[in-house]
Amino acid sequence: MVGSDGVARRLALIVATSAYEDEGLAQLVSPAYDAAALASVLADPAIGGFAVSSVLDGASGQISQTIEDFAAERDRGDLVLLYLSCHGLKDEQGRLYFAARDTRRDRLRSTAVSAGFVNDVLFACRSRCKVLVLDCCYSGAFARGLSVKADPSVHTADHFDARGLVVLTASDATQYAFEGDKVVGGATPSIFTSSVTRGLQTGAADIDGDGLVSVDDMYEYARRQLAGQPHLQNPRKWEFDVAGTIVLARSPAAPGPAVAPTAKSLPAVLSPDWGNAAPVSARIRQTQWWLGLLLFLATAVVLSVLLMRWLFDWLYFLGLTDQLPSDTAGLVTAAVGGALWAVAYGAVDAARSSPARWYDLHLRWLATLRQVVQPSGWRQFAQAVRAAVPLNVALTLVVSVLIGAFGYDHWGGSQGRDKSFPLAYTLLTTLAVATYLTSEQRKRREDS
Repeated sequence: MVGSDGVARRLALIVATSAYEDEGLAQLVSPAYDAAALASVLADPAIGGFAVSSVLDGASGQISQTIEDFAAERDRGDLVLLYLSCHGLKDEQGRLYFAARDTRRDRLRSTAVSAGFVNDVLFACRSRCKVLVLDCCYSGAFARGLSVKADPSVHTADHFDARGLVVLTASDATQYAFEGDKVVGGATPSIFTSSVTRGLQTGAADIDGDGLVSVDDMYEYARRQLAGQPHLQNPRKWEFDVAGTIVLARSPAAPGPAVAPTAKSLPAVLSPDWGNAAPVSARIRQTQWWLGLLLFLATAVVLSVLLMRWLFDWLYFLGLTDQLPSDTAGLVTAAVGGALWAVAYGAVDAARSSPARWYDLHLRWLATLRQVVQPSGWRQFAQAVRAAVPLNVALTLVVSVLIGAFGYDHWGGSQGRDKSFPLAYTLLTTLAVATYLTSEQRKRREDS
């Protein structure tokens, strides 16, 4: 994916707030130092190659406008990275806000930057490679009379769903961000950001050793670093319809070319044929993917069969006995339907940039179920129901059973039922899978 000028641009916006006018919000030491250190690494052409801009101790209006300007007029292939380091606050409805210099705890909607606004801006951004890094302390500092939701977690994923977005957070709990044991007498960088910066500077964040630091590499490195610290920070990561593996930087520790590297030589998305990738790593990724496909195949078949048993028992309870096909016919159709949908999922995932992780198919299925439970519109709901395995299999079985019952009553009893049921199931399943594959192919063309 490339921009309009043929080159995928790499752009980063660093937003850090240390000083607060509201006396109830503790002054922070780390954000300014975190911002400077991270910006330096990201802007280094030998490491990140980003064009970096910053907003330090800005007012809420300035921050909001800068974020929106930053995300606007981006091409699909541009890599966009937004970093926020500040207090994170939740109101009594559980909505998340990012504190600015002029934020008032009793006027969050008008004086803070809402997570909903950030999500809307990123959703509207044309880039399909977006990274949001949150190093915020969910301090629980609220105006008098307000109460935090009983749930102590922030549930970051509930606030963001922009397409092509990866969200990395230092933590997902209501707590202060830890800046070291002491603040007086010096500035101790945030543990999360300092570990990320150090990993990029040294190349230690290149977990898979392919010479590039991906978002997955950086998250895993930070998670391992903080796991050994006597603190409560636990980094989290969420992905929302991300195609491929987003590359954040190159590893300084990797053997470099004779010519000094440039930002143009660093890809925004890692493709399977990237020259620095070791053949052994590629084989491992391919093996993991095939194992994941087999596991998803087994999951789809088993869950489809279990749902079939429950549906048939329920229909028997309603008095449909002669009209129902045999248990063997139901078992075979459910298993075949689940297997066919697993193959369809595998075919779509195989066409992506890097079908590397064994659990990718399961994550895509869970994301589809989320659209069923919390749809963003009727069209999205219908598409999610169509692609939800094994929900689609169960619904297809119900419709096919009703058609088979009609065949029993009007087309010669059991013979009509046994002919109309498999025919209806085959046609409905084929139609659903075909429309799914067609829509995914169209979506892939739009993203390329």
